[in-house]
Amino acid sequence: MEVVRADASEAGAHGATDSQVQLARRLQELLTGRFTEEEALRILEHKNWDLKAAVGFVFESEPRDVRQISGAGQGWTEIRADHNVRNLAYHNDIPFQVRQFACEENDTVWWRKVPTRKMVSKCKRCRRRYKAVPREREWGWAKFVCISCGNEFNGFGQMNSTTSPCYPCGNICHVEEVFPPKRHNNTGRRSRHRHSCTAHNCYNRTADAQFRPNRCVHPRSLARQVVHPSQRHNSTGSTVATFLSQDDIQTFQDYHGPRNMADVSEEGSDASHDS
Repeated sequence: MEVVRADASEAGAHGATDSQVQLARRLQELLTGRFTEEEALRILEHKNWDLKAAVGFVFESEPRDVRQISGAGQGWTEIRADHNVRNLAYHNDIPFQVRQFACEENDTVWWRKVPTRKMVSKCKRCRRRYKAVPREREWGWAKFVCISCGNEFNGFGQMNSTTSPCYPCGNICHVEEVFPPKRHNNTGRRSRHRHSCTAHNCYNRTADAQFRPNRCVHPRSLARQVVHPSQRHNSTGSTVATFLSQDDIQTFQDYHGPRNMADVSEEGSDASHDS
């Protein structure tokens, strides 16, 4: 594990510096929320702001010593027996996933990189926290695979809902995967065909199409952005909330493309056909 330190010389009269707080938040996340920010700061200060030493102190020292230094109760001790948590912490590794979120009230859709242990994100408009959209209900720029001829193509779709015809053979295909915007922006080539699917509300439907009981999620076919709303997150209090801010984990740091499906230009599609 690389030695990570915060510069203690930056500390002011009002407490921890920004770099020390960020380090404490990372220690909190590595220890799966069993310490408050103040408790994590005490542990790091005890170890001269060395993250590796702080992790070792929690896992290797006597529990009474950890409680004495941190001021924490008993709830954290269970992680000492969790070999997976221990290994990830020693390697300074916080598992993340890129997930979709949707606030129905404000008709807002966004993707965020969130810790796997608590896949929750806050709507910037209403400030409420939401759970990630289930993988099986995600929608957006998607991958289709034809089981008849093997053709793969991209287009707008929703998992377990959208079906689209394969242009080479005409077989009806299902969504295999939905891409976050960053992957959408960096993959494939420009579209050669207009969007086409079997939903009754598809803006590009034809008179002889055989419609199916699903909904087209192409932005031009939707009156609202949200197709499947996220559930509100109600904290159980079993762990401290997720500590790393979305800036701390550099959410889509290098991504300058569309932030939601309504911003995606059909002309900028990136696959063999814009379906």
